[in-house]
Amino acid sequence: MSVDNSPTRDDTQVVGSRIGAQIVDSIAMFVIAFIPAFIVGFIGGLLGIDGLSGIGILLSGLAALCYWLLIESLWDGYTIGKRLFDIRVVQEDGSPCSLGSSAILNLLEIIDGFFYYLIRFIAMAITDKRQRLGDRVAGTVVVSESSVEIATKASTSGTSVETEPSMCSQ
Repeated sequence: MSVDNSPTRDDTQVVGSRIGAQIVDSIAMFVIAFIPAFIVGFIGGLLGIDGLSGIGILLSGLAALCYWLLIESLWDGYTIGKRLFDIRVVQEDGSPCSLGSSAILNLLEIIDGFFYYLIRFIAMAITDKRQRLGDRVAGTVVVSESSVEIATKASTSGTSVETEPSMCSQ
């Protein structure tokens, strides 16, 4: 983190971790979305009610939407995948990710995902802080947990700490 606790390019050297976190989050989201559809479909099958499958699909979509839109803002910038890979989303100034920023960056996931995430990788390659389109619009960056911990310690002690590239995970 820089002197003012905003993430630097070195803090955002987490491309490999972002890929791993995306895979874990996709699996988690599939499981979270599958459970309501399965339960409602199963109950509908037992009771012989055909109309419940639409409700199951609706509940699945709502569960997936809640996962992607709410988890990062409510869980201090983490998703399940990000927590496992020790990375998190923060605002460009180093403050926690807000609900509005989380909603923007996750809604733009649709565009970032075009052509098997090629748009995302191009955007991350050409931006100074390795931000995808959603990150740029939302004013967020994904950083390693170690850089956030160092900035937090520095802000609570009243000193400024510059991180070194070796402190950031890949």
